[in-house]
Amino acid sequence: MWWHAPEHPVARRLVVSGALFAVVIAFAFAVPEVIGGPGSGPAAPRVVFGVLMATLVVRVVHLLASLPDGRRRFAHERVVLPALWLLVPVDAVLAATETRLPLGPVPVGMWVFLLGPVLLGVRYRLLPRDERSELRWMLGVVLLTAVAVVAPLVLASWVRPQDVVTTVVVVLVDTVVVPAALVVAVVRYRMLGADVAVRRSTRYRLSWVFIALWYVGAVAGLSLTASAYLPGGLVVLVAVAATVAAEPVRARLTRIAAARVYGHRPSGQELLVRFGATLEQVFHPSALAAELARTVAEAFDLRWARVTLETPNRAVDMAGVPGKAEEPALAVTLCHRHTVVGSIECGPKVEGALTPSERALVQTLARQTALAVHNLGLAAQLSAHVARVEEQAGELEASRARIVQAQNAERRRVQGQLHDGVQQDLVAMVTRLRLARNQLRRDPDRVDAMLDEVQEDVYRVIAEVRELAHGIHPPELTDQGLAAAVRSRARRAPIPVTVHAGPEVTSSRFVPDVEEAAYFLISEALTNVLKHAEATRATIRLSGCADLLDIEVTDDGVGFSGEVRLTGLRDRVDAVGGALVATSAPGAGATVRVRLPVRRSGA
Repeated sequence: MWWHAPEHPVARRLVVSGALFAVVIAFAFAVPEVIGGPGSGPAAPRVVFGVLMATLVVRVVHLLASLPDGRRRFAHERVVLPALWLLVPVDAVLAATETRLPLGPVPVGMWVFLLGPVLLGVRYRLLPRDERSELRWMLGVVLLTAVAVVAPLVLASWVRPQDVVTTVVVVLVDTVVVPAALVVAVVRYRMLGADVAVRRSTRYRLSWVFIALWYVGAVAGLSLTASAYLPGGLVVLVAVAATVAAEPVRARLTRIAAARVYGHRPSGQELLVRFGATLEQVFHPSALAAELARTVAEAFDLRWARVTLETPNRAVDMAGVPGKAEEPALAVTLCHRHTVVGSIECGPKVEGALTPSERALVQTLARQTALAVHNLGLAAQLSAHVARVEEQAGELEASRARIVQAQNAERRRVQGQLHDGVQQDLVAMVTRLRLARNQLRRDPDRVDAMLDEVQEDVYRVIAEVRELAHGIHPPELTDQGLAAAVRSRARRAPIPVTVHAGPEVTSSRFVPDVEEAAYFLISEALTNVLKHAEATRATIRLSGCADLLDIEVTDDGVGFSGEVRLTGLRDRVDAVGGALVATSAPGAGATVRVRLPVRRSGA
């Protein structure tokens, strides 16, 4: 601290107190008999030791009473603090004359040391509010030390005035605790205005040592007090009880120190439970990668953490910023059933290195994340499958609607042909037959000519009915099979149409649904050629293998570019579970290929 604030009065007094403390310890080790009190050892060493102890106590009290700025700001301080130096000659005289005051061995030092917390408390009350924050830590530590350590030992010195060693040791312990608390105040609260950067692990260790010293001092003080009144066996029980009673306080203080230094750090079980709850609300790989990177970096106090998830859309997220060419301190592969689904890269910790338990916890998180990534993949596949099913259901519904519309249109077409064509021809023939009957009575010679005309009309009507029946369901398809029906349809086309049917098609019959679908599909394809292709010829190929029927319709027309839906053809193909592919190029004709699943029905 003196190095960071050499001109600050508190820093200088702290250096002087530390040096004086070292001198006292060295002198006590060099001349151990001086600790025995009056009558122990030569007078000169006792006087020197008494002067050193008194000076050390006065310096520590001055240090406490002048915090945080090192100045005497109030009137009582300007009177009391200089007067404390009278303790030095008084203690020297007592040591030289081997005089024991009724308060016990070295009691003046004890009482003067207790004056330090009192003066500090008074100063805290008198200081403005904005300056009190720097003193809260010091005031709490000093008061706790005075109550838990100094006061019990002062009581013990009254009861057992011969116990000089204990009193001296406590004075030395207190002179260590107070500067230690001051160091914490300087580092934590910038008391001296010095910006001292101390590693958090070092601050935690210092806090732990300070708490341990308090714990030992409290137990020792209570034990020594009890020894003044109770026999040895009961003193042991009191010491054990004090140890057990103070342990929860020590543990609580340790947890508070850890929380103040490191912040709240969840335990391994808490981390797993919290991350598991988070996984239930994450439905996208990028969100999972971001949450995992943040959780790992915060939980283990890492400089950075990178998470990579090998999903269809590769997700990478990072918490923190790695240094230039900084290698990860730990890299864990995410595996699910021998399949790599990602990785976790942990940068170095802010302080220290990853412990084996922390590495094991990262491995556990990796296994948990791998399962979550696998589940996200399954969820994505399921969503895609559901979307496809919904799309197919929509297409099926639309296809059914189009089929119903086509059937209704076909019925209207047949009704129109029957009404406008065949029915009118039949009505005309009935009229001619009536005329022929009338003519038979008046001029029998002209009846033969009229009957010949009626016969020709009947033949024409029969041809029209046959053509209409072909449009509804060709008789060749029922009687002779698919190949014969397709050839018959090709012969009626206004352009040359060549039919190539393999032996597996001409020698076999398929179930009626497949034959009807194939025939009307070819018929509609030819109709499209005649309407749109401006073709001069077309070719139809029929072939089969195993349980499949392949159909190909090719023309030499103008072709088309881009995608053509061919909705009617696709509806017919989808109705029997087949597949359709149409290819073309402008000026190069078009080809429609269809593959249908079939079941053969015999000859």
